[in-house]
Amino acid sequence: MKNNALVDVATQAAGANRCTSIDKVQDGILNRVLSLKFDNDAELIAKIPFPVAGPKHFCTASEVATMDYLRTEHGIPTPVVRAWCSRAESSPVGIEYILYDKIPGVQLALLDRNDLPLEDDPFIEILLTIQAIETRLAAVVFSQIGSIYYKEDVPEPLRNRPLYAKWITPKANSARFCIGPTVDREFWRAGRAALDIDRGPWPDAQSWMSALGAWVRASIAGHPGEQVKQKYNGLISDYEQLVPHIAPKKNKHFILWHPDFYPRNILISEGRPSLLNGIIDWQGAIVTLDSIQLMIPPVYDCEPHPLVVWSDSPEELPTLAVDLNSLDDDKKQDALLAYRRAERKRVHEIILWGKDPTLAKEMFDMRGAVAKRSFLQPVLAITRGMTEGLTIIRKSLLECRTMWPLIKGEDVPFPLDIPDADVQRIDQEWDLLVREEKSRSKILEGLGIEAASDGSVDADRYDAIKHAFDEAKARALEKVDSMGVGLICLCALARPASDTILYCLHIRNACATRQVSASWTPDEVIPRRSITARDIVLAMLLAAFEFE
Repeated sequence: MKNNALVDVATQAAGANRCTSIDKVQDGILNRVLSLKFDNDAELIAKIPFPVAGPKHFCTASEVATMDYLRTEHGIPTPVVRAWCSRAESSPVGIEYILYDKIPGVQLALLDRNDLPLEDDPFIEILLTIQAIETRLAAVVFSQIGSIYYKEDVPEPLRNRPLYAKWITPKANSARFCIGPTVDREFWRAGRAALDIDRGPWPDAQSWMSALGAWVRASIAGHPGEQVKQKYNGLISDYEQLVPHIAPKKNKHFILWHPDFYPRNILISEGRPSLLNGIIDWQGAIVTLDSIQLMIPPVYDCEPHPLVVWSDSPEELPTLAVDLNSLDDDKKQDALLAYRRAERKRVHEIILWGKDPTLAKEMFDMRGAVAKRSFLQPVLAITRGMTEGLTIIRKSLLECRTMWPLIKGEDVPFPLDIPDADVQRIDQEWDLLVREEKSRSKILEGLGIEAASDGSVDADRYDAIKHAFDEAKARALEKVDSMGVGLICLCALARPASDTILYCLHIRNACATRQVSASWTPDEVIPRRSITARDIVLAMLLAAFEFE
């Protein structure tokens, strides 16, 4: 990146004479975010995607077009882009970037912990506005599966296709946009960008689902492990046999949804009552089946908590199972936060049932999108075998079979034969993965990181979190060495990144039973994955703890 060139472009975009300051806002997993201030009191945010963010050109071009589309077509408050570049080679800056007006206000995430009455909670004060946006997005049906672009940013044959489904009347503004190739990272990451595969757009669900199977088969063709490749290809064949039966024939409700609707991406006013100022980070937004998109937004969702009791009635708020005065301060604060998040979740549900019963039924009813998503789990799992293991695909086939009578009917036979012995083995493998994930979550939360997050922490907590990790790593190594398996763990960390974590997990389990299976091959479960330093620390922790 050429810093001076970026400053020059930003200064011109801001209509200023001089940039007075540049501050780093965030170095995330996918982007670097900077704040630039100018001598005319303007302030721009510079978003610079890292290579892992998604496909070059398409990732940036789609995010810019999507934000413009949402703001101009539907009045949804998104950042106003002042300058952008999706082709690094055409810019003096030398990188892709987006420059947009800074939205005033505070991140909703910073107000997660508060002692305000429920009705004054900022999450509740903006809820009606969020609900209206949910209703709007759920009602706008597109013609194809893919992502949104300006017409000039996609190949010419795609430009004249209709944007919307036949029953939706386009506005004059709509003519600027079209559906183009998907920016779903599954189609591009881990070397897949080099593959000559179909990335859309697709006119129907079956075309999209078939494309998933085809590119997964292409992506594993060069894998060195013949045993893994054979097993994965067998699962792909099962998936391809299933696709014609699970692809919706009549439902062409392809909708746009926020890909990362967490409180950190919602900006609200600093005054009272709280007002919604903007929704940011539309990177990676896709248009696809409503049954896959319509999930409770994370901003109004929560994890189960042992002290929070839910009523069977959807109209009643949850309660606390204990007297808070019986808890120490840390547990009391933890319970209060869990309780407030549960209250928000229930109020969101109540509001949605009152304002949009059709959407509420789809989002909350067990026969709605929840059931359909379980039915379509093979579609969501088939691409993840190389990163998360083949068990997740096998389990998805069982989920589909479980939901089959509800979706297809009692008299329609499931097209795949899964023997009872295989079902038992898959369930056992899945239970092991669930236990490992719980162990991971427990360790992360013990170190001050929310398990459901991407692992990032606020700058003011970074040093403390890093210190906690360093201490935990030292304790882990000491404990492992004292058990005589430290050398194995260190060798595991020197193995290819493909199986480090699972290798250490296996060591942990082997130590628990004091036996190691000579026939165990980690590549059968997680054939290949790239890991971070954080993963390595977790691997050592998992290898050291949770057993006698």
